[in-house]
Amino acid sequence: MCYVMSTTNSFKKIQEEDERTFPPPPEIEVHVLGSLQILAIMGQAMELYVPKVFEMFILTLGGTIREIDQTAKNELPDGTPGADLDGPTPGMAGSQPEDDDIIG
Repeated sequence: MCYVMSTTNSFKKIQEEDERTFPPPPEIEVHVLGSLQILAIMGQAMELYVPKVFEMFILTLGGTIREIDQTAKNELPDGTPGADLDGPTPGMAGSQPEDDDIIG
């Protein structure tokens, strides 16, 4: 017996037939676009006002904006070790043996 596999996707055919038979109403596109516009406006408002809300809390608690700016300037960029970084521990790769570590 020899079975021949069909290369057509029957589920895709059914979906295409359904789309031709029952086209989506145009109101759906209008509602989706309206929802996207509302979400875009909300995102822009959050981007504009949320940082100001945090600044307001800092000012209310007695801090200043200059302190925040100065702290941001003093932070090291990612990937550089801090000044308080300890040296490698004995036995760690890259560490140099000390006189006390040598048994002899």
